[in-house]
Amino acid sequence: MASTSADKERQMLGLFLVPGVYLRVLGETVRQLGHNDRALYQGLDFTADDLKANDSRIFVTDAILMAQRALELAGKDGLSFHLAKELRLTIHGTLGFAALTSPTFEGALDSVRRYLQLRAPFLSMKQSLAGDQVLVQLCTEFDVPGLYGFLAETVSATLILLTEQLLDRADAESRGFALEDGKLPGVSVRLSSPEPAYYARFASQLPVRFEYGQPEEMMVFPRKLLDVRMRLADAEASRMARDQCEFELQKALKEQGDIVLAIRNMLRMTPGPLPSLEAMAERFCVSSRTLKRRLAEKDTSYREIVEAVLKDRAIQLLRYTNQSVSEIAYELGYADLSNFSRAFRKWTGKSASEFREGGVDPAPEVGP
Repeated sequence: MASTSADKERQMLGLFLVPGVYLRVLGETVRQLGHNDRALYQGLDFTADDLKANDSRIFVTDAILMAQRALELAGKDGLSFHLAKELRLTIHGTLGFAALTSPTFEGALDSVRRYLQLRAPFLSMKQSLAGDQVLVQLCTEFDVPGLYGFLAETVSATLILLTEQLLDRADAESRGFALEDGKLPGVSVRLSSPEPAYYARFASQLPVRFEYGQPEEMMVFPRKLLDVRMRLADAEASRMARDQCEFELQKALKEQGDIVLAIRNMLRMTPGPLPSLEAMAERFCVSSRTLKRRLAEKDTSYREIVEAVLKDRAIQLLRYTNQSVSEIAYELGYADLSNFSRAFRKWTGKSASEFREGGVDPAPEVGP
């Protein structure tokens, strides 16, 4: 029997694994809210006991199914915020340790941005500067109907709670970031979903404002907050933890099966200029000829993937920064402004200046 497109998508997503501890905590949180967590595991080939092992991993497809069931049971109870409170630092393994021991918040944020997909392969983060603000955008890697709002709210709340807990408070206060009415000044979370009824119950408990009905999912930080020390800053310990995260990342990218998505994910985590085909092939331990062939089998090319990533970055920089078009072209690796201008017009049908003056349309693509 031929596979449907949905079957193929499930097979592809099944190549991605989620740490079982997150699903175990999800089940425990649902139970604490007074619901039967056994319903989450119905029809799956693992149980809550199976998720107690530190190295347990489950398919993303199964994780999505469990999250959908949990949301149906406890979504109206504010499951996202309850879950965020339970996702303590130690649950995040080497990634949590790398962030905890980073010398500054900038290093912690960079660790999370680069290695988030080791813990949540359905999400990625993009970071950009806009004047005196740092914008951290959350992006979904897969189509998760009905779940994106829950995932964005949960991940944002988790990161914000950890940020407030891990900053060196004395250093933060000396730099003008003392809590004001329980809130970190200048920090906010923007979400596209309507404000849920349960938010009012949590608003006073959260260290930042959550703003709903916004154009995109985004966390906003003051640029000067990047310089604040972390509470347990230890540069050597942080370097070792990042090295371990890097090893896990490279291993995961080589093994996750979908080469197009693997390359795109790696490019999105690499500051420009982007690596050549030869350099990328070396990172995957194959020849450039083999990489070209494998991409051709997917009806694409390395150039097409790179251009999709560059288009996305160009749109983000035009939309959220005050950099000149020349500065953006240089940051993206274009030595000649005219080459960037031709590429941008090909991507969007507009010049970069016209796009900046005309607003947010067209939106960046999710993938190549």
